[in-house]
Amino acid sequence: MIGKKKLKELGTALGVAVLATALAAAATKYLTFLSSLENIAADIRIAALQPPMPQSKDIVIAAITEETVAQFPYRSPVDRAFLANLLKTLEKKGAKAIGLDVLLDQPTEDDKDALLRQTIRDLKTPLIVSYTNTPSVVNEDQLAYLNDFVPEANRAGANLVTDPFDGTVRWTFAGETDPGMPIGFPRKAAQMVGVETPRVNAEIAWRPQPDAETPAFPVYPSHALAVMPDDWVKGKIVLVGAVLSITDRHRTPGAVVYDDDRGMMPGIIVQAHGVSQLLEGRQHPRLPYQWAVALTLAFALLGMAIGLLKKGIGFSVVVGVVLIAGWWVGSMLGFTYGFPLVPLVSPTLGLALSLWMMDALIGGAERKQRQFVQGAFSRYVSPDVVNQLVDNPEALQVKGDRRELSFIFTDVAGFTTLSEGLTAEKLSETLNAYLDGACQIILEKKGTIDKFIGDAIMTIFNAPIPQGDHAERAVRCALAIDAYAEDFRKRYNANGIPIGVTRIGIHCGPAVVGNFGSHQRMDFTALGDTVNTAARCEGVNKYFGTRICATQPIVDQCQTVKFRPIGDVVLKGKTEAVTLYNPVPDEYAASQAYTDYMNAYALLKAEDTKGADAVRALKQQYPEDPLIDFHLERVESGLCTARVVMEDK
Repeated sequence: MIGKKKLKELGTALGVAVLATALAAAATKYLTFLSSLENIAADIRIAALQPPMPQSKDIVIAAITEETVAQFPYRSPVDRAFLANLLKTLEKKGAKAIGLDVLLDQPTEDDKDALLRQTIRDLKTPLIVSYTNTPSVVNEDQLAYLNDFVPEANRAGANLVTDPFDGTVRWTFAGETDPGMPIGFPRKAAQMVGVETPRVNAEIAWRPQPDAETPAFPVYPSHALAVMPDDWVKGKIVLVGAVLSITDRHRTPGAVVYDDDRGMMPGIIVQAHGVSQLLEGRQHPRLPYQWAVALTLAFALLGMAIGLLKKGIGFSVVVGVVLIAGWWVGSMLGFTYGFPLVPLVSPTLGLALSLWMMDALIGGAERKQRQFVQGAFSRYVSPDVVNQLVDNPEALQVKGDRRELSFIFTDVAGFTTLSEGLTAEKLSETLNAYLDGACQIILEKKGTIDKFIGDAIMTIFNAPIPQGDHAERAVRCALAIDAYAEDFRKRYNANGIPIGVTRIGIHCGPAVVGNFGSHQRMDFTALGDTVNTAARCEGVNKYFGTRICATQPIVDQCQTVKFRPIGDVVLKGKTEAVTLYNPVPDEYAASQAYTDYMNAYALLKAEDTKGADAVRALKQQYPEDPLIDFHLERVESGLCTARVVMEDK
């Protein structure tokens, strides 16, 4: 017979197992970092380990691609006449139903708008059109236009339901969430072909690809569908939407493994997964919650049993680690053979809690508190610097490394004068707002913010993390800062704060980079003549009327960015000329204005007398370009040349 002591011990152990289960289940459900970890474990299996499925035979994607929008004078909104003709083409080819994932919330060209509006109403093929009344997406005017443009019967809620912690799309949108919000896009698409669905935000059962090269759904460029075989769309649900490089992209579970479309998925593909799931009646492979709790209890009971063996904490930890490792590996491999998506974090936590509490109750061993070594990471602005120091503590030593670096220097024109006309509070508010936006762009481009000097920013590329494309990163970053700074300036000028333009200099070359200073205080920075040249490039913008100035070494390393030459500049105190350039956005580089400028500059470069007339013609055509004004002033004074001798530093 079992003695009372043993029964009491067993009763206590069972209580420990139940308590560990309750704590583990609650913690995994309500503590964000644990639920996020559980999701990551699930996302890895969904992204990389799902058994393949055949490509969908019911749904095809009519993709609005970069090549599609390149045919039109503007990228957005999508050309309405094109959409109208596309809908007619799909109907003619025998599409079973059509889903248009384009938000028609603003006018474009009257005749094209009227054509699409009428086409939507005349189409005999079942059609749904994306719709939303979410205030963060459409304002009152946009909503009114959308309501007028899209008949109520054709509306489908286009919202996506994301995880509030990491922004991952995890659920289909059921719709009907508030007055005026229609049924969600996937449910409406299923309803069009006679499939009724419950009003729930179902967890998306992502359709795996047949193989690495074949997408889950056939994707055809929308601009080429007219010449494609009818059989490719006949009898199928055709979903029309953008697959552009930077538009309507959403994080999916695939983002933990992939950095392509499988990770940041176009919205139309997300909708296709939701529609496919509802049409086929598939459920997400995740194990139901009650079964997950049962598994957690089983692992807590295992922990209890190990603790009852009283072999010591070392034995318990080793056995526990082996069990958990086996569970994680087995669950991952099992999923590839069609096993359900079982929880990993909750059972792990249940076993760990059970082992810990059993050891505390039965072994009575005291636990030493683990100690953490804290470094001086807070002195570095860039997260990349912090990561480098974590991986390599020797980087805290005062030493430097010579390498090629790219630099950006930015400065706001007239900021000193501006600061004298503002209160301290308003000056601080304005400067902080400006720097916050600029720094966000720099960090997005993986630059290292070296230092602030008032309103000026010094930024390094290719350190501390090597970047093979550091020069191009610097130019792209400068263009993004320029666009941001101009928008910022115009908004603040409109509010009575006369902040000036932001001038930017870009240069690359050898420099010494590292941690410099004393053991009490250090800075991660770069030193050398390259740094000084980059700073001077920022300053000469004032002379030319430009906002961005780049050097020849930068231009030589940028293959995908266009530049317009400023001039062959002889800096004060120098005898040899260096060519300076003004990087331009892709849109400008594709314009006639760019071509005209380059032609006129070629004449100046050749010191052809026709250059003067060419510059005067430029002024007539493009009167708002300060760089043209600079060249015009020179030719009017008799200097028909691209050689510029600087009189000031």
